[in-house]
Amino acid sequence: MLSAWEAALGSRAEALHPRIREYVRAVPTGFVGRGEGVFTEAGSSSTVLRPALRLAARWGIAFAERGASIPFTIENRGDARGAVRARRELRFPERRRVMVDLVREQRGRVVDALGRGGRLEAALRVGVRDGALTARSGAVRVRLGRLWWRVPAPVRPTVCLVERWDESVGRQHVDVSVTLPGFGRIYGYHGWFDYAVEPDLQGRGAHG
Repeated sequence: MLSAWEAALGSRAEALHPRIREYVRAVPTGFVGRGEGVFTEAGSSSTVLRPALRLAARWGIAFAERGASIPFTIENRGDARGAVRARRELRFPERRRVMVDLVREQRGRVVDALGRGGRLEAALRVGVRDGALTARSGAVRVRLGRLWWRVPAPVRPTVCLVERWDESVGRQHVDVSVTLPGFGRIYGYHGWFDYAVEPDLQGRGAHG
């Protein structure tokens, strides 16, 4: 079974660094991909967007805090269709924040449903650059009640992701940035983590 990332990448997955290739593989039933590391920087410097980020934090989409050297963990679980459910927990000095998302493949792209209940969806164009996994969002939609609202391009945020392996230190690095037309970079996080797939002793508990 292919993961959503593998299905969207197709033959390009072979160009990934071997450790990133392992990272994007489907997590077998009964196992969990677990990582632990540090975000060297995380959050947003925008005070204007702080209320929106607080709301997003309530839904498990983002966080309103800002900090450096923030410890975090990630758990990835797969399903029979190749979807990947992720749970990230960030330990800020004042509180812990949890972000959840569900990644699935759809017509050659990755669709990332963010937050509890998948309130926000972003279609991602995936690729490989120098062995790293890259992704950039296109269409974004938000669920308001029972209706979906497609965010117009002039006000649509763009999410960029890079997952790479650093041979010099033997660790995986992640960089996520969110930009907004007229504002530039408004939010993001980057750092390193160690990752391994292991038996899921917690069972098949669903997060988010």
